[in-house]
Amino acid sequence: MNDALYWSMLKYEGKKVIGYSLGLMLYEWLITWVYPILIESPVIEDLPNSFPTPVKRAFGVSAEETDISYESYISAQLLGRFWTLLISVYGISASNALTAHMLEQGFMAYPLSAPVSRSEIINTQIGVLLTELMMLTGATVGGIYSAAAFFKVTIDRWGFFRMGILGFCLSTVISGYSMLFGVSLNSEEESVPLVSALTVIFYGLDVMSSLSERFAGLQNVTPFALFRPQEVLRGKLLPAKECLILSCISGTCLFLSGFVFRRKNLAI
Repeated sequence: MNDALYWSMLKYEGKKVIGYSLGLMLYEWLITWVYPILIESPVIEDLPNSFPTPVKRAFGVSAEETDISYESYISAQLLGRFWTLLISVYGISASNALTAHMLEQGFMAYPLSAPVSRSEIINTQIGVLLTELMMLTGATVGGIYSAAAFFKVTIDRWGFFRMGILGFCLSTVISGYSMLFGVSLNSEEESVPLVSALTVIFYGLDVMSSLSERFAGLQNVTPFALFRPQEVLRGKLLPAKECLILSCISGTCLFLSGFVFRRKNLAI
């Protein structure tokens, strides 16, 4: 990894990740502010039982949920579906900005003309990408910590920390295959639609697998099925196995990205 290139690229991408992080934290504060007001309502006790099991599963809420705990609330409002979409959009955007966009626009000519190897360049791009993802997942967990403390909501901090690690592992998978497509195709116009379509398919398969037992087998072909935040937050899932599987997938994608980049004939 080249330190000068790393800090230059991180500064280039910094405004985007800060914008996403601040927006995400603001949303977390907003929904946490609503939570104490919500649970004081006398009609809220019967609300969990009013939703069919498939609807609960579709929003990432446990089918056995019978009360409005903060964990189930934050899972339904943020972590179950919205956050996975947000991290997918960001991962696709960031990985392509660091590879396909630079290759297509000719910006990669500057680091390639410097006295650094291709391995240093691609490893630096991967390092910047992972740093951005850590910042975004850190902002997610940090926003929940700070909002819960300010509004005096009791939470299991260790549970949310575990959830953050699992979320980071999921984000690296999406960003990993996005970078692989970006490096292979050299064109943002080609890679972004393909990666977006693949991600939508994965996401759709996960939703379908949660709606009915008939489609439960579909969860074996989508990485989103390994991200079950409420089960982690309620202590039913210690995500070591899930993190390992996701890390192996992302590691393979990033390794192949480096392999392709080092051997590719770049017309720059």
